[in-house]
Amino acid sequence: MIRALFRNRDGATAVEFALLGPTFLMFLFLLLDGGRMIFAKQSLNELATATARCMAIKQVSCPDVASTQTWAVNRGLARSNLQLSTGDVAINLNATCGGVPNMIQATISMPWKKGAMTLLPQSVAPASLSATACFPVIV
Repeated sequence: MIRALFRNRDGATAVEFALLGPTFLMFLFLLLDGGRMIFAKQSLNELATATARCMAIKQVSCPDVASTQTWAVNRGLARSNLQLSTGDVAINLNATCGGVPNMIQATISMPWKKGAMTLLPQSVAPASLSATACFPVIV
């Protein structure tokens, strides 16, 4: 009877899945969360560039810093579903970027809501994301 028990292979697949399934699912969720973070970072980069450009070329919707911050928050929500506040958007009207003076600099930062990345060390999973962009002042 004991020999028959050791030869029986019924349920071997279920045991293998029970051992490997959680690891596979963890990697899958980490991959999805990493993709979500890369999308958010790219969206912040695009938004920072558009914000600096809007202020530099003096678009009608960006006449001053407060209006530009509101414009950036609304654009981030409409285009990429970024939940920002005006305090997350900083604008420097007389910046030097890469050794070039007289630039408009927009810096946007937001806290990052980690999902599966909480399983990783803190250095790999950031607490916040930020992007900075410059655009020359158009006179």
